[in-house]
Amino acid sequence: MKIILGSKNRSKKQAIELALRELNLTDFEIEGVAVNSKVSSKPINEETLIGAKNRNQELQKYCLENNIEYNYLISIEGGFEQVEDSYFIVTYASIIDSKGNEYIGKSLGLSITKKMFEVSKNGKSLNHIIEEIVGNTENKKSNGISGYLTNGYYYRSIFDSTAIVSAFQYMKNKNKNYTALEKALKNYN
Repeated sequence: MKIILGSKNRSKKQAIELALRELNLTDFEIEGVAVNSKVSSKPINEETLIGAKNRNQELQKYCLENNIEYNYLISIEGGFEQVEDSYFIVTYASIIDSKGNEYIGKSLGLSITKKMFEVSKNGKSLNHIIEEIVGNTENKKSNGISGYLTNGYYYRSIFDSTAIVSAFQYMKNKNKNYTALEKALKNYN
């Protein structure tokens, strides 16, 4: 299976590898291509989902223009969400199959403080601040904010992999379980 990733970030590649192993898929190759998300570097609320979708649209154009064949395009975008007075780090994944169908997945949300959210919303990098604390200039590419906040439990690749698994599960079960439930819902108003 050939996967084109809408990024050259190694932790995003690792996230795909973790997700595929979780899904018992072992025969794959992943190629990263740098594409633009067309959203801010610290996306807030729906901007995070838009960024994942934009990356995959740009990636799809790139593959068409360069005659690159693939089974799946996968783009991942991490960002921040506010729901009432709660704040989270989240990741969205967009998967486009070779037929052009898109499937979206979302990670678990990890709580952050209002101050962390506001700093990010104002364009400051929590990763840069964490890198100052830990003395590591590669935090974004390895541990990530989620890894730092959870003392390594949800390092970035694991956190991002949950969004990919979510999208693959939707793709895998859409024509069976989702369709059956949609049919059953016709009897309810």
